[in-house]
Amino acid sequence: MSWPYQFLDLDQAQKQARRHALDRYGLIAQLSALVPVALFLLYRLAAWGIARATGSDGGNYAAVPNSPVLKRHRLSTVGSWRSRARKLAWWFGDDVVLGWNWGPRDQIILGTAWTIWLLILCVVGTGKDYLHLTKRFGIVAVSQFPVQYLLSLKYLNPIALALRSSHEEVNRWHRVLGRVTGIFVTLHASFYFNFYYQNNLLGQKITSLVPVLGFILITAMYLLYGTALSVVRQYSYRLFFITHLLVALALPPVIYFHAHHASIYVWESLIVFLLDIATRRFGLITADTKVELIPGTDLIKLVGSIPRGKITRFAKNPGTHIYLSIPSASRPHRNPIAAAHLVFEFSFNPFSVAEVDENAGQLTLVARRHNGPMTRALTSFASHPSSDHNVKLSFDGPYGCAMRFPNLASSAFDRILFVAGGVGATFTLPLYRWVLAENPAARVQMVWAVRGAGDATWPVGGEGKGITDDDNIQLFLTGDILENTIDNARTSNESEDIEMVSLSNEDEQTKHALLYSDRRPNLQKIVDGFFRQGAEERVAVLVCGPDAMARDLRSHVGAWVNKGRDVWWHNESFAW
Repeated sequence: MSWPYQFLDLDQAQKQARRHALDRYGLIAQLSALVPVALFLLYRLAAWGIARATGSDGGNYAAVPNSPVLKRHRLSTVGSWRSRARKLAWWFGDDVVLGWNWGPRDQIILGTAWTIWLLILCVVGTGKDYLHLTKRFGIVAVSQFPVQYLLSLKYLNPIALALRSSHEEVNRWHRVLGRVTGIFVTLHASFYFNFYYQNNLLGQKITSLVPVLGFILITAMYLLYGTALSVVRQYSYRLFFITHLLVALALPPVIYFHAHHASIYVWESLIVFLLDIATRRFGLITADTKVELIPGTDLIKLVGSIPRGKITRFAKNPGTHIYLSIPSASRPHRNPIAAAHLVFEFSFNPFSVAEVDENAGQLTLVARRHNGPMTRALTSFASHPSSDHNVKLSFDGPYGCAMRFPNLASSAFDRILFVAGGVGATFTLPLYRWVLAENPAARVQMVWAVRGAGDATWPVGGEGKGITDDDNIQLFLTGDILENTIDNARTSNESEDIEMVSLSNEDEQTKHALLYSDRRPNLQKIVDGFFRQGAEERVAVLVCGPDAMARDLRSHVGAWVNKGRDVWWHNESFAW
């Protein structure tokens, strides 16, 4: 089939008709992005109506695991379909690894489907008009920007609110939509370049404002995509964050002057973005914070004094995190135009809330030392404390998926498994303790892998007991036990390893811990032993640690999902 599009000379009426078509399909592309959210809201409304009509909204009967009731339900037609649905949902959530990790299967499938839909909107009704096709790719791409910005919001995120989700869960669709939008922007630019080349207009247009702004736009977007690559983010998350913020602020005005017909999408994007930033700034808590090094480790402990009126929201949401920043008055360099001062304008590091003391009004964070400006500054504060040993730090939060979790302490789950690597315990430990506080009879197990015994000394129980006094926590060491006697703190850029070695029997701090020694952790054995307790049990599994640990654990849990087990899974990650 030959190429159907041609360079047509249109009269004014035809150009006006083309403009109306472009505006119409741009609006369709934008509104269709909100259709999945609308469908989910309709589903929730229908489910609520059915529950009210049938009188089943007051809670489900909690049958005893392994009871004949649950077994009959599992073997019934409804139970069989539910089992298949769980397997399908798990399959969608698995990563696709072909040479390298391409990401979760649901993102690939839905991203591909959305790309095909937008391609249809770009082509239908364009006839043989090459410029109509070219402009359609541009308007469809720009129409996605407001949704793209909405998906990135941390506080005022209406999509997360409608889906009863969180910023972290919808942010992954922000990344998918960003890649899709990049494809259409690239095709729009390529088609225009071809048009200029074929009509000998390249030399003329290269100095015109509109094409130059288009070139700046696509260059900025490629810079954004390039710094978002995992290898770049791992090398310098600061570079990724600063580039992301500056490009996000620069894109709307560039698009406005490049194509004023897209102004509605520009202002929608800019307003929601700035409104979210302003709201977060307004809710920022600046508090006196004690910063200290944990001896024998590369960990830093921060204890912030939070106002009584604001500590409650942290206490009632275990497992959440905050974004930590250093206000101007506390920065190492006081010169407001110095690079060493300005870098902290873009430093908002996420840290899980390790502990909340509501009575004392204190919030505790534990961070691992890296080579970034934030942890270097915190290390400096701890190494050279002021006279009162406190420094002003700013806390933005709480955030996190944990605020939308099902009630882990309820009868919805028969067993709960927490797995943590290193400082990942700052996420799992508060949830573990909250579950037992709410339901002392809950069957809960926690596995925690640390480099050395010193890395496990920061948690303190309500009665001053250490973490090793809890028989339900399995503690593993990944490094040389002699490291625990070294007074000098370690500095590391590496992720926590999950290889485990034995603890010294003479170490009084760890004498109560349940240990596996002289071998790598057998996560498969841990998972199999956990799931064999009851065939009908509903299980929750939560992990926070290195990517390798989470992937390994998910593969072993997935084997039980494929056997029909009812599993609720969550992997807490700060990769983005």
